[in-house]
Amino acid sequence: MVFYGGSCLCYCFGMPRLSEDLDFVDLKRKIKILQLAEDLKIYFKKNTDIDLSITSQKFRIYLKFPLLYELKIAKKPESNLLFLKIEIFKEFDFCKNYKVEILPLFKFNKSILIKTFDFPTLMATKLRAILYRKWEKTNKKGRISIKVKGRDYFDLMWYLEKGIEPNIKCVENIKDKSELKEKLLKIVEKIDPRSIQLDLEPLIENKNYVKNLSKNIKEILIRKLR
Repeated sequence: MVFYGGSCLCYCFGMPRLSEDLDFVDLKRKIKILQLAEDLKIYFKKNTDIDLSITSQKFRIYLKFPLLYELKIAKKPESNLLFLKIEIFKEFDFCKNYKVEILPLFKFNKSILIKTFDFPTLMATKLRAILYRKWEKTNKKGRISIKVKGRDYFDLMWYLEKGIEPNIKCVENIKDKSELKEKLLKIVEKIDPRSIQLDLEPLIENKNYVKNLSKNIKEILIRKLR
């Protein structure tokens, strides 16, 4: 499996925002979700005293850790469950000329080798999300509260700040950089600042930064893209 997405950028490359899940691509299409879920359950039972529960569906696995009270993140009557979502995608045929890299990672007194994509391909997967993802979040009354994933535009800003050139051959229906820039500028022009703020608030600790960034991210992205 190849690690990518927001958590990958956070833990492997230091991007300053949290992510809600762990995203992987199963390049060889050999991973069986139900078997992996069972293996994870056995692993935690054997190596920890955490009484977690695990459920799975299609390409997702949900791990529920009863830890929030102990970590003093929540208290009764709030839920004690810390959720971790793992998503494993098998469809990657759209991407051409990508590279897989091995990164050494040292965290929490542990060392591990992480398999991920090269930076241009990682950026391309984010651009695909911005160009083609259809996503909205509704409130309890069924009204749309967030129109776009603010994290996508935050990540785009982060890539542009680093001067990364995307792997165009991993973005469908885009023939060159000029066409990509034109389409991105049209999308960025329509950014809803409130949606950016609401989506980013749970993922970045500094709320004032999120509030101010949300007001200015359109201008920042347009300048960087041009």
